[in-house]
Amino acid sequence: MFEFIRNHQKLMQFILLIFIAPAFVLLGVSGYDTASNANALAVVGDHPITQEEFDNVKRNQIERARLQAQGQAFDASQFDTPQANRQLLDSIITQYLLAEAANKQFLTASDAALQKRISQSEMFQKDGRFDYDTYKSELAARGVSEKQYEQNVKAGLAQAQVLEPVLEAAFLTPLLKEQVDAAQLSGRQVRVRTVGLGVFTESVQQPAAEELKAWYEANLQAYMQPEQVNVEYVVLSPEQVKNQIEVLQTDIEAYYVQNKARFSTVEERKARHILLGKDVAEEEAQRILNEVKNNPNQFAELAARYSTDTGSKNQGGDLGYFRKGAMVPEFELAVFALKKGETSGLVKSAFGTHIIQLTDIRGGEAQPLSAVQNPIIDEIRAQKLTLRMAQEQQEFSEKVFEGGRSFESVVKPLNLEVQQQAGLTRQGLPGNEVLSSADVLNEIFSADSLKNRNNTKAITVGNKLVSARVTAYRTATPKPFEEVQAQVRAQLVQTKARQAALAKAKQIADALGASNNTSKDAPPQPAESVLQEFDAQKVVSALDANGLPPAVLQAVLGTPAAMLPKADVVDVGTQGYVVAWVQGVAPVAQVREKAEPGLLSFYESINQRAYQEALALASREALAKRIKVEVHKNFGAQPVAAQ
Repeated sequence: MFEFIRNHQKLMQFILLIFIAPAFVLLGVSGYDTASNANALAVVGDHPITQEEFDNVKRNQIERARLQAQGQAFDASQFDTPQANRQLLDSIITQYLLAEAANKQFLTASDAALQKRISQSEMFQKDGRFDYDTYKSELAARGVSEKQYEQNVKAGLAQAQVLEPVLEAAFLTPLLKEQVDAAQLSGRQVRVRTVGLGVFTESVQQPAAEELKAWYEANLQAYMQPEQVNVEYVVLSPEQVKNQIEVLQTDIEAYYVQNKARFSTVEERKARHILLGKDVAEEEAQRILNEVKNNPNQFAELAARYSTDTGSKNQGGDLGYFRKGAMVPEFELAVFALKKGETSGLVKSAFGTHIIQLTDIRGGEAQPLSAVQNPIIDEIRAQKLTLRMAQEQQEFSEKVFEGGRSFESVVKPLNLEVQQQAGLTRQGLPGNEVLSSADVLNEIFSADSLKNRNNTKAITVGNKLVSARVTAYRTATPKPFEEVQAQVRAQLVQTKARQAALAKAKQIADALGASNNTSKDAPPQPAESVLQEFDAQKVVSALDANGLPPAVLQAVLGTPAAMLPKADVVDVGTQGYVVAWVQGVAPVAQVREKAEPGLLSFYESINQRAYQEALALASREALAKRIKVEVHKNFGAQPVAAQ
């Protein structure tokens, strides 16, 4: 039933790239003022997009996707395709266009909007709530200060305002909606019959040895042992570099002193109160306060007698432990000014007048350095990582190029390990991020690499740099006939069975009398005997496949209404063939009536999103006409806007 979703997934790709939250890029599109146009991947206005900037954004994109995978199998190679690289570059170009437009329109974001965006970010939450320690550690791990990050978030919020008026005003008119429904939801009435391969496989005469050998020689490419290489390779990753950063004890102690508040347990206070109503007279409130101060040990009894707070009065006014930020400001200010056992004066808030007694204080003590030394070392290393990584990446790139046929020039200086893999093919090694990268495989199997066996250039894979070298090469060769004889026999029998099944399916279609109907006048309906082995009639549409395989559904829905009724023969792979007798059109109203409400709602939503995407693309193109955009590298793929 999710055929519609499967067929329309691409509608969402570009709009997701346009609205990628700039905050998550973590300064991927900032700091461009000092860059040069030389060797830029693209230039937007006066702002060049460098390879380094692109790589930074890509690393963060991959890391976000890895986190979202939540421990499931994750294939980073999907981000290394020409199409993915060009889409990412287009998204960065779009961010620059929006930034330029926001600057020209003097658009800004308020501190309240900034606070709301950060507090709602899942990346900074713990147990479903914003956690400041998580916030700081996430930024530290990326080598970004709070100020830098918050400036970036503000910029992103300002940029979002450029397209907001367009997207908020976007809605499908009734006429346009009717036209979209007619194109997307027009269904078909169909009956189907499957012609399986089983009976034909059993009836096929077993081929003789000569026939098998002739088939083998005619289809030699199907029995090739693919070309293979043995390779050795080295990988420079942030994890390796981070672990090699030396942190002095003096640095640890200085960091501890500067951030002592962070390494202290949160102070919590326990209090009880008597809440007097908003209309209580000042004299009455003062009288009750005097009674409390004269009898502090009877606070619980007095709370039960006088308090209007139904949630706490029966517990003697006890509010339990709480930290700063949990109470209204007036109440919090009074509580944190008291000493244990003290009672406040009259404290007024939006809820009324409070009389507060502080009963306990816990937390607030700084953890000893020994308890937090390891996290401090990690944070210092993370802060130093960006600069150190840039230095070692440059050294790695230069030395693997100069190393010729050896990695000795980088192994010792950068403390790397040479890894080896035998029998690698052009399909790569599933599960190995490096050896499944298209860029790495292209370099390994390049003519120069296979012939001269030199180190490849440094190749970016996710957040890593890689260089590989071919140590042995074996060309593609046919497997011996004796080795694949059983496979040849099975494939030849299967081919003959498929030919027989196809002939039977075409015979059935011809018997229906409409397999080639191109007339506007419907031909006579076939005899019921021809349809005896067909399933009962069913209605199918983009919203409901009604049990049809995808290939059959596509063929049925693709049959023009003017040609109905019509028989189609559809290949369904190992299941054989399906004869689909497409009898007529199912009206949009009938399709809507039968569709699941949730799927129909999704259909409406994705149509609205598609319309918004078109408007967003139009806005992007309009911005690009006012702000000069030069793209110097397309990665061998078409730009998103041109798709």
